This record gives sequence, structure tokens and C-alpha cells, in this order.
Amino acid sequence: MFSGFEERTVDLPGATIHAKIAGEGEPLLLLHGYPQTHVMWHPIAQELAQS
Repeated sequence: MFSGFEERTVDLPGATIHAKIAGEGEPLLLLHGYPQTHVMWHPIAQELAQS
């Protein structure tokens, strides 16, 4: 799942962000709500990384 995406962990004051990164250009931050997880973005992640 999320093949071709780079994984990163970004430590910030008061939070840690676990990121999957692909593509070029301006960044896009996709947020999910509770109880969903990052897996909800899997169906569209590849397409978003292309443009």
C-alpha cells in the first residue's frame, strides 16, 4: 500500500506528524478524522501525486 511513497516522521512542539510523500510541486496535507486512518486516502493518493 502506498508504494512509491517516501515515509517521514516530523516532530513538532506538541505533535508528531507521520507523512507519506510522493510527487512534485506544492505540498498537499490530507487530514483524516477519528476513527479513520491514513488508509482512507489510499484510493486517490497515486492520482494526487501525479498532478
